[in-house]
Amino acid sequence: MAGEWQTTSLLEFCRKPNGGIQTGPFGSQLHRADYVDSGVPVIMPTNIRDGRLIEEGIARISEVKAGELARHRVRLGDIIFSRRGEVDKCAVVAEREVDWLCGTGCLLARVDPTRADPRYIGYHIRMPETRAWLQQNAVGLVMPNLNTAILERIPINAPGRDEQKKIADLLASLDAKIDLNRQMAATLENIARALFKSWFVDFDPVHAKAEGR
Repeated sequence: MAGEWQTTSLLEFCRKPNGGIQTGPFGSQLHRADYVDSGVPVIMPTNIRDGRLIEEGIARISEVKAGELARHRVRLGDIIFSRRGEVDKCAVVAEREVDWLCGTGCLLARVDPTRADPRYIGYHIRMPETRAWLQQNAVGLVMPNLNTAILERIPINAPGRDEQKKIADLLASLDAKIDLNRQMAATLENIARALFKSWFVDFDPVHAKAEGR
């Protein structure tokens, strides 16, 4: 039935040949000397923030090196996880991030688009319940770590593909409105700071009055 929801695992939505779950390149494949000032962005856990990928301060490698690691280049809708530390962080690859590289500190889940809407799966994984599941199922005594076997077992509760798209579209529109409000708030804050400095630090109105302006 179209409206029926089912609980299954992330693996069911990431089966080959159109999907898959994998780690980033091994440390032996990517050395410090491979990083350059400009080139292909390499996604690290620090670049995952609030469900998105942040380009500011991102590491980069040459196109030649990225070609050697082609299987780790990301596609639209891929879900990138922090492999260690803050293991409940993830982000869905957007249009501008296509062909970036999944770095050594991350894992990649590629959702088969015929099985599920990758955006829906990303939103589901960012739910408090799923984030708590990741924290509880991570391994490691000193620092929590994830692996592909853990990602495969993430529980996903989902309706049919069409219903997933409707839910993802709605949540994406709300995210867009939140972003717009944040931008407006930042602009107003900057204006308020500038006015405060002008009036109460630089005393511009006082100087203007004294000068007859």
